[in-house]
Amino acid sequence: HEPIPLFQAMEKEISAAFESGEPEDVLSSGFRLTITRDDIRTLLPLRWLNDRIMNFYISLIEERSMQEGYPSVYAFNTFFYPKLNATSQKAVKRWTKDVDIFKHDIILVPIHLRNHWTLLAVDLRKKTIKYFDSFGQNGDHICKTVL
Repeated sequence: HEPIPLFQAMEKEISAAFESGEPEDVLSSGFRLTITRDDIRTLLPLRWLNDRIMNFYISLIEERSMQEGYPSVYAFNTFFYPKLNATSQKAVKRWTKDVDIFKHDIILVPIHLRNHWTLLAVDLRKKTIKYFDSFGQNGDHICKTVL
């Protein structure tokens, strides 16, 4: 009996997550977040990716940055930009009261527009702000708001 290669085992687990089961089944948890089967199904083609998946993934990036050889990353959650945009810097100032974000190399800000996700990355090492949008839209107004 030949052992199943790791990638085949992972593929089987991923397929099972999309198949039968209750929508509220918890498939993963971490970072004070719980990912359900329903959340995972937002990863299927032609589905709307939800904020729990985005926040979980961005937290994984942040956690990996703590390993040696990776730039230090601070990531805001998906609720940061809408709050900042709707109010002011004062309204979100306390979000980082226990963190000196300027001691990190990169700050990530996920942004949900009406029909897709974008990402703003502040590279403190290079003193740059980059806006990533798969639709190619100009994000100057978003960059100014975050700046």
